[in-house]
Amino acid sequence: MPEDYPDQFDDVMDFIQATIKRLKRSPDKQMAVLPRRERNRQAAAAHPENPRGKGRRGPRGKNRGCVLTSIHLNVTDLGLGYETKEELIFRYCSGSCEAAETMYDKILKNLSRSRRLVSDKVGQACCRPIAFDDDLSFLDDNLVYHILRKHSAKRCGCI
Repeated sequence: MPEDYPDQFDDVMDFIQATIKRLKRSPDKQMAVLPRRERNRQAAAAHPENPRGKGRRGPRGKNRGCVLTSIHLNVTDLGLGYETKEELIFRYCSGSCEAAETMYDKILKNLSRSRRLVSDKVGQACCRPIAFDDDLSFLDDNLVYHILRKHSAKRCGCI
């Protein structure tokens, strides 16, 4: 069979290897196959200090800053035009970077307010990925092989 479709065989082998690699890397293999409601119950039971499932907050209710957040999705939900039943854990960066503000940022903000700068549009530090997960390989419903690169955050930082 491999000699009949040599190009497709290599693609399928890449897909299988990437899938095995992703499964080995999975932090909690049992949770991936449970329904979402059961995963949420187990996660709440594992963290009794957070009984209502609320987000992590620092002192006085302020956000802890730029953090990595995960959500379980179908690849189709990404809105990139792929029709497939393949699922993934999508990780993204969220939160505030005000705590990471440098002296340079403060000076720019002050100069902008006092209209000493030509442009009032001074960029602020924002929470963005500084590293990405490995590529995601999958077959769509038409059995076409796809690879998504830089699709999910691995680490976050204030940029």
